[in-house]
Amino acid sequence: MATAVSFTMSMAACQGRPINARSKVSIASRSSAFAWPGGPVRSGAKKLGAVRIGLSKKKAGDSLSVKAVTSAPPPSPAVGSPDPTPTPAASAPAPPPPPAGDALPPPAVFNAAVGMSQKKAGQDPLTTLVLGFTAGALIGIGALLMASVGGSSPALASSNPGLCNFLKGAVGLPCGLTLVILTGAELFTGNVFVMLSGWLKGAVSTSAVARNWALSYVANFVGSVFLAWMAFTAKTMAAPTMTASAIGIATMKCNLAWSVAFTKGILCNWLVCLGVWGTIASTSIAGKILAIFWPISTFICLGFEHSVANMFLIPHGMMLGANVTFGQMMANNIIPVTLGNMVGAIVFVAGVHYVAYGRK
Repeated sequence: MATAVSFTMSMAACQGRPINARSKVSIASRSSAFAWPGGPVRSGAKKLGAVRIGLSKKKAGDSLSVKAVTSAPPPSPAVGSPDPTPTPAASAPAPPPPPAGDALPPPAVFNAAVGMSQKKAGQDPLTTLVLGFTAGALIGIGALLMASVGGSSPALASSNPGLCNFLKGAVGLPCGLTLVILTGAELFTGNVFVMLSGWLKGAVSTSAVARNWALSYVANFVGSVFLAWMAFTAKTMAAPTMTASAIGIATMKCNLAWSVAFTKGILCNWLVCLGVWGTIASTSIAGKILAIFWPISTFICLGFEHSVANMFLIPHGMMLGANVTFGQMMANNIIPVTLGNMVGAIVFVAGVHYVAYGRK
């Protein structure tokens, strides 16, 4: 802030001594400047406290009118007080983006499946084989849990078979598929849907599709049989009622008519691949688990056929004493069910959703 000061001083005395007739006075403080009409102040000023007086020749007895323009610096702020210096107003922060929804829309799910097919096509064979082995073993764990719960509940199965089937469906294979999804394992039945989606869009080659299917199928079979052997060695179904249940499951599956096994395979993998679709759509682990639960428990309750689960259930029953040969297992169940699983994924999941979302 600037302050104008006017005063008159006698030239008769300054510091107790007379001033010459042709003197000129300049007064300045550390924070002020005094302008005099006579021109600049010469050197040799004497400091009087905070004031300097420079002398030059002037008429004796003259009095001068002095006008000072003082520019005082802003007071220093007290400790702890806000800085009085104005600062530019900070721009308001950008609003946060809206929260993501619980699920991707269906067209985005199909595109995500296409992206997954490209990733799977780029995997080295060893990775696909290792992840395929674990997928077969994890599905085997779910199938073992289902068989164990059912075999341990003969009274419930006879008195309320619907409730028993629901119980088996709720705690068995949903567990296995959940573990497959969360570990990124390579399950053949899900890969049919994923790889076919990429092939229909032209994102992956025919050879890449065939390689993924062949490697994951063989590895699933090995992993399932390995888990069957582990369960047999651990005697997890050693109780007579549980052994009888496991043998009955293997025998029943290998005595299905070819057309029945094929059709049940279609219906099964239609639901399984919709479960996989739901896990792609969901953005949370809880959502993925729920997306798996409904379709998988449904196909168990309705008695549909899943080829990889049967790769565990039938060999396990054979190890426990089921009167079934390897040829019967393959011809009467594994082959027709596998073909049905492929049709269910190709036509009713990859195919229909390509027509709906992938042609644009």
